[in-house]
Amino acid sequence: MSNTSYRGIFLVARWEYVTRIRSKTFILTTLLLPLIMISFSFASVFFADKGESPPLVIAIVDGSGEWSEKIGAEFDKRYTRDDGAVSFPRVPLSDGDHLTQRQQAEAHLEAGAISAYLVVAPDFGESGIIEFISTGTAGVFEQSQLRRAVQQLWIRAKLASHGLSASIADELQREIIWESYKVTGSGLEKRDRLTIFTAPFMAVMILFFAIFLSAQMLMRSIIEERGSKLVEMLLSSLSSQDLMTGKILGLGALGLTQMGIYITIAAIMTSRGDFDIMPLAQIPIFLLFAILGYFFYAALFAAVGSMFESEQDAQPVVGPITFIPMLAIVVSTAIIRQPQSLMAHIASFFPPMTPFVMITRVSVTQLPWWEVVAAAVVLGLSAWVMMRWAGIVFRTAILMYGKRITLPEIIRWIRA
Repeated sequence: MSNTSYRGIFLVARWEYVTRIRSKTFILTTLLLPLIMISFSFASVFFADKGESPPLVIAIVDGSGEWSEKIGAEFDKRYTRDDGAVSFPRVPLSDGDHLTQRQQAEAHLEAGAISAYLVVAPDFGESGIIEFISTGTAGVFEQSQLRRAVQQLWIRAKLASHGLSASIADELQREIIWESYKVTGSGLEKRDRLTIFTAPFMAVMILFFAIFLSAQMLMRSIIEERGSKLVEMLLSSLSSQDLMTGKILGLGALGLTQMGIYITIAAIMTSRGDFDIMPLAQIPIFLLFAILGYFFYAALFAAVGSMFESEQDAQPVVGPITFIPMLAIVVSTAIIRQPQSLMAHIASFFPPMTPFVMITRVSVTQLPWWEVVAAAVVLGLSAWVMMRWAGIVFRTAILMYGKRITLPEIIRWIRA
């Protein structure tokens, strides 16, 4: 545009950036996500330093007398504590039938002498049935350990009954070593199970915080200036288009600053080996979709801010807008599991969800370059259309203070 005031745009952008970066809201929200990320990083170390949990005292009900000693020996062989003591000490039960031993175990449990007891079925050798009864103090991890040990013992016994030696049985039960790698442009990138699920989710959360903090600040700024009549003074010096452009650019720079802080912290955590949140090769793609996504939502929030006189009035509209990216976060688990599913492909080209879905997909799989480019083009064109639409609404509604704007009026402005 020939009448565009680049100096005016720059002054508005600088004012928005300098003012907002010093605000308490920006400081607090910028610190919030890094604190969450750091908490994930150090929580395991912190709790590990607290020492081991107390040993789980158990009893084994086995009326046949065939399995209790074998099961106990398996527990002792597999699970010991740092001080050399066994992890699952046992209270012995007197010889007797199945019912008598179970009554003894129940009495020990009620008296607090044990925390749990196992009941070996009389036909355990064939059925493999075993019951675990506790007061609730045994966690899922402890039960998993006990189950794994009993399972391996039972499998060895079944193999031995078919003539296989104990050494061959042990070899057949040895767990394989499963290592996961992702193909990248620079080669193979090793991924562990935790990284596969946490890295995409954390990247999407970084994107969500950065985009919506800046976009909502933009909306709040427009509402405040519209209510204080400051916007009338600003429009006497520059056009409404320049004013909106300056605000979007200034708060966009604020969002980039925030993302820079997040990415720096993520890179530090990655270098320390805590979490591989964002490999360096993915940062350009992340920034591309973050910037385009910001322009899309900034234009939308700018239009909303120009139509309402208070944040409270705007909430019925802001809620549905915010719901869409929240939905993308909710379905991210399904996309992580199946990044090439039909739902993932459709969501990649639905502009309100595109930045969040694409960040998730590129974190877990190697996408063809044309799909990344196509999604970026669709999002970029959508952002441009949204900016044009927002400019019309902003220009028309910004001075209509005191009048409630209706949907038919907005449609009429766009058609004009």
